[in-house]
Amino acid sequence: MNATTESHLVHGRRQRPDGPAPIDIISVQSQLVYGHAGNSAAVPPLRALGLRVAEIPTTLLSNAPFYATLRGRILPVDWFADLLLGASERALPQRARMLISGYFGSLANGEAFADWLEQILPQSPQLRYCLDPVIGDTHTGAYVEAGLEQVFVERLLPHAWLVTPNAFELGRLTGLPSLAQDEAITAARVLLERGPQWVLAHSVAGAPGELVTLAVSGDAVYRWSSPHLPVDVAGTGDVLMALLVGFLLNGESFESAVGRALAGVHTALEATLAAGYEEFDILAAVPAALSSATRFHVERIA
Repeated sequence: MNATTESHLVHGRRQRPDGPAPIDIISVQSQLVYGHAGNSAAVPPLRALGLRVAEIPTTLLSNAPFYATLRGRILPVDWFADLLLGASERALPQRARMLISGYFGSLANGEAFADWLEQILPQSPQLRYCLDPVIGDTHTGAYVEAGLEQVFVERLLPHAWLVTPNAFELGRLTGLPSLAQDEAITAARVLLERGPQWVLAHSVAGAPGELVTLAVSGDAVYRWSSPHLPVDVAGTGDVLMALLVGFLLNGESFESAVGRALAGVHTALEATLAAGYEEFDILAAVPAALSSATRFHVERIA
């Protein structure tokens, strides 16, 4: 930033209160102009639940990459690191209750985030870190830079309170088969040994026409089944994480928060199909999540 630019951005205020504004969640994810993924999917539901979110983008893109054109860019690592530094300068990590990370866009951004995380956590004992290890999916394969998976395993997992991989990502993080229920439970327990208190494994294969979601801790395994809908849109995992974290911060138990999150995501997918939208109808998620924690039956299996 040069001196001319600074002269337009930095200015004094004649009067302002001294109290810092409250922050509940820091969300470090991608950002889109059109459509819903990353912060563009997660932040609206969180704010609809009455939570205050500080957004740190890792990308600024026109749309998700499955369209014919894609504009914008992954943030250069010096820009991204500068935004993280700015969050520290405003003491956001010391005041927030949850930190979420999602798609980083580049290995360099993942490493910069890991550096920042290691710096802030000793001064932020109240902060719970929730890792969405965005790597890919069964129908896409991996779509992140080589080396980022190692950053997840070696530098981020040991600090995470919650990790939310899909079945494909669970396998990539552990090197174990994980697409079926029993395989996913075994792999999730391996992840628990690396630091997290909870693993929420989603998009696991269930009975024909069904998907399974598993919540695994050191003490228990919970299971939900939901119909597999014929729709593939970006942002479902981001909304799932957002709703889960939002209901946890609003006092729900882990099992109840997962149930509400699943109800919200599934209803939003149904609304997307019914309307014929090419993008996820995220506005349908929160009303459905608020109305029911039990649309999909939870079963404790261990």
